[in-house]
Amino acid sequence: MECEFYMSKKERHLFPGSNTSQGFYSFFQYIIPANEARRIFYIKGGPGTGKSSLMKKISKIFLDNGHTIEFFHCSSDNESLDAIAIKDLGIALIDGTAPHINDPSVPGALDEILNLGVFLNERQLSKEKNSIIETYSAIKDNFNRAYAYINSAKSIHDNWSYYNKKALDVRALNSLNEELKKEIFKSDEIGLGKERHLFATAFTPNGIVSYIDTLYEGFQHIYTLKGEPGTGKTSLLTFLKDEALRRGYSIEIFHDPLIPSRIEHLIIPDLNTAILTSNEINNSESIGKEINMDCLLNTRYINSVQDEIEENKDNFYKLLNIGLKNLSKCKKLHDKLEKYYVDNIDFNGIDILSEKLIERLLVYEKESL
Repeated sequence: MECEFYMSKKERHLFPGSNTSQGFYSFFQYIIPANEARRIFYIKGGPGTGKSSLMKKISKIFLDNGHTIEFFHCSSDNESLDAIAIKDLGIALIDGTAPHINDPSVPGALDEILNLGVFLNERQLSKEKNSIIETYSAIKDNFNRAYAYINSAKSIHDNWSYYNKKALDVRALNSLNEELKKEIFKSDEIGLGKERHLFATAFTPNGIVSYIDTLYEGFQHIYTLKGEPGTGKTSLLTFLKDEALRRGYSIEIFHDPLIPSRIEHLIIPDLNTAILTSNEINNSESIGKEINMDCLLNTRYINSVQDEIEENKDNFYKLLNIGLKNLSKCKKLHDKLEKYYVDNIDFNGIDILSEKLIERLLVYEKESL
């Protein structure tokens, strides 16, 4: 069922992947399902070849034409795009280069490659080969350092969570599960619920960036689960996710960039409902009805281990911030890498390709009317 929400909201901003404690974690397969797509374009080419600029140019045209656009930002540079989707036309443009290499699955019939690399001056680039290789190597080293620190932060985070989990009143959590289930789900849908997995928050060179405010706007029912790690937020969101799918509702699951298996937010468009979290990563303000998960903890026990909790909290943020600083170094090196390519590409050729592509997309738009 296509929800009115998608048709009325003109811009949605998300991350199809994120830097995490497990390295780069991808949900690119959820940008647009093959059975809902009319055409998917996988854009190839080196850094600085205009992939993101092309997507921004196309998105502006179709936004101005009244279409809803989903903007999928790059977690290694959140000001650049990894993909766009024009959902009501069934069209997506996706960056098909590393670290999220994507290729056509049904070539010609569904998807195709746009290779911007054909406009590169290979002879000139070959003269800079050694410097380019060195820069790529330095970027890889800094990403590995970033992931090592984020993973170390995750280990400390596990200790922090341990104390709260030990203090958690499981019976009270189960009661809360049932209370919210009755409040949110008044009836069942006919059909099989679908799930879509993405990130609303990512670790980026600009720090921790979240676009959740573009995803719940217009919803009538918003809940915010506020609490420290280990207070039952993930358990509650998983319970509600399973209940929504069991009842036939399609849902969007937004994952935690620190631990991708954790759910950060859950959206049920058909019910105009968003269940959000305000946690130690996004530190967002509560929206709608706030549910303080810390109230489920044994205060006496928490007070007895407060020094240990504060020590873990301090060490967690120290390690995470070092990881983020290394991501910032990656971005600076990537900017250096882009310059080699920007100086050696035929942008006139790319402009001609862009205009031809836009003409094709406008034909798809006309045919859909």
